[in-house]
Amino acid sequence: MKSLVKLYLIIIGIFALIFAFVNLTGILTVEDVKNYLTEIQSASKLTIFIVVFALLAVDVFLSVPTIFIVTYSGHILGFKLGLLASLGGMLTSGLIAYLLCRFFGKRALRLLIKKESEIDEVNSLFHKLGFSMLLIARALPMLPEATCCLSGLMRLPFIKFIFYYLLGTLPYAVVLTYLGSISDIDNPKPAIIGIISVYVLLYSLWFFKLRKIQNT
Repeated sequence: MKSLVKLYLIIIGIFALIFAFVNLTGILTVEDVKNYLTEIQSASKLTIFIVVFALLAVDVFLSVPTIFIVTYSGHILGFKLGLLASLGGMLTSGLIAYLLCRFFGKRALRLLIKKESEIDEVNSLFHKLGFSMLLIARALPMLPEATCCLSGLMRLPFIKFIFYYLLGTLPYAVVLTYLGSISDIDNPKPAIIGIISVYVLLYSLWFFKLRKIQNT
């Protein structure tokens, strides 16, 4: 179990460093994303759709504020289009992380974990628990990307990965885009309450899942 947690923390740490670098250098800050999305509100729906999709798709590289973008897409595009743009972008990001790590991550894995026995332990644990981790990966920032990377590193079957990642991502996208679609500047409460509720629920599931794993 320790090896799996260690690998998780290392991967999340790498994403955190990327996020810090991108923000500190001014390449793309959270405020930039928010300001840009606000500025293009009058653009065509196709343009906004493409921007939302693209921002969420590059989340694996830039760690964009996913929850804000998904809620925003529902507010600007409406529930159906917002859901399509958000879900498509998040699935693309997950696929990129999975495929990159599956085909190019073997050497990196051996650099992160030296002992073959620890690699075997992580592989065994993840194949038992990976599906549930994909289901609740949206509990914390950077956790979805880390879980997708681990899925690729541990060579989780592609169909299983897509199925469980979609099961975990679809409800998240549905709830947030819907809340965004019924919220506005004068009445932001539905989105705010919804965002808090989603995170509390997912974090609770993640917390209890980790406790269960540690007790086994």
